Amino acid sequence: MKKRTTVYHYLNSLSINLFGNFKQHYPWLLVVAIAYLFLFPFSSLVAVTPKPETRVKTIVQQTKINYTKYPKILVFMADKGNRGKGKLIAVNTKEGKIDGAWNALSGVGGEENQPMRGPIPSQGVVNTTQYQVVISPLTLSNPGIAGKFYKINPHLVSVGDVTRGDFGIHADRNVPGTAGCIGIESESDWISFKALMTDYDGAGLKTIPLLVSYR
Repeated sequence: MKKRTTVYHYLNSLSINLFGNFKQHYPWLLVVAIAYLFLFPFSSLVAVTPKPETRVKTIVQQTKINYTKYPKILVFMADKGNRGKGKLIAVNTKEGKIDGAWNALSGVGGEENQPMRGPIPSQGVVNTTQYQVVISPLTLSNPGIAGKFYKINPHLVSVGDVTRGDFGIHADRNVPGTAGCIGIESESDWISFKALMTDYDGAGLKTIPLLVSYR
């Protein structure tokens, strides 16, 4: 009986120690778990590798970013075969959690080198480490925007021999789809995104990196 009691306490202690180590050294486990909840709608799409719930972690880890300088990162993950529909996710890299996630799209169907139709090119295609989203928005009256516009830099990028640009994040208004910007689909998501950007602005952030990944 004593042995069983000793073993029981030992296992409890071991479990606590392991949990403490994981909690301290692997905050990305939390990111993956939360990302899975946000990205569950992707399960209706064709399965690919890596799985959606691991893509946030994979994309961020493969990109060389100074996390001390940029503790917040935006990740846009979408399916080009489904008119560029996907998720825009705000990742808190310092704390290992998701600050927000919104249904979004880019383009109206097409390839990354197609002006006015294709989605915003992924950073690998345009040979840059990451895009930068300006936290303080512009206000535009264009029918497809009609409101706040969070500019994405660089202003122009090259996809082979094709130059594209003038990208931003805005509400998807007028008709579904964009000319390459990232459009947030629902009004409630748009309000939530703007509120988070306001919080980031209040915290002193001027820009936030944006990573783009397609399946």
